[in-house]
Amino acid sequence: MRKYPSRMGVGASSILLILVVVSLTLFSVLSLLQARADAALTEKTALSVNSFYDADARAQQMLSQLDGALALGQDPTYIEGITSAGDQKYEFTIGSYDGHTLNVSVSVANGYAQVVRYRYESAKEWVGESADKVWQGD
Repeated sequence: MRKYPSRMGVGASSILLILVVVSLTLFSVLSLLQARADAALTEKTALSVNSFYDADARAQQMLSQLDGALALGQDPTYIEGITSAGDQKYEFTIGSYDGHTLNVSVSVANGYAQVVRYRYESAKEWVGESADKVWQGD
């Protein structure tokens, strides 16, 4: 029986095995890093959603108190947090624990309150960059 020489030696198969192990290790590390980033983003999103729903629930309670005051013919400004914004318009702001506020404006007509603004905004003031020179397309 005749032996045929191997076309690929032990060294080449070892190098191939090392490359496969290194690439699998690299992919597993990248996968772990992506999973950690996804978990952090999920936690941040959950906090933001919980904060919004908490502020929304408190705003609905304030609207209920405002409706109750209007039904009794009282001025809604006696309710803590509600301010008059002009002729039959009232405003209040609900703070949340993630740095946002829920701004609500209500207009009253014929004894009924209608929400005209219900906006969830960042409480921080936005500061833009000042650009000294802007290209005008010369």
